[in-house]
Amino acid sequence: MHVAALRLELRFVPPLTLRQKRRLLHSMSRTLRKHFNIALHEVGDEARPSAASLGVVTVCRGRRGSHEVLDRVAGLIAAHPRVEVVGRTLVDL
Repeated sequence: MHVAALRLELRFVPPLTLRQKRRLLHSMSRTLRKHFNIALHEVGDEARPSAASLGVVTVCRGRRGSHEVLDRVAGLIAAHPRVEVVGRTLVDL
């Protein structure tokens, strides 16, 4: 079994209110969890309405599989019209 973690630094365009940000993140996390075997949570910038740091973790049979899952998750988040990915860190655990 292989565990990998991804940290994404996000910026919202245009800037959102805190309530809008939480609603958007909740909707994205629900959709991603439905389609992928991941755990996802906001790990930083909770009080900043224009930014967020997300932590995503997955467990797969191999390193390649876990990286593929996290790449697909990052791609779907980056494809959202109101989200800009400004940083990305992938770590094997």
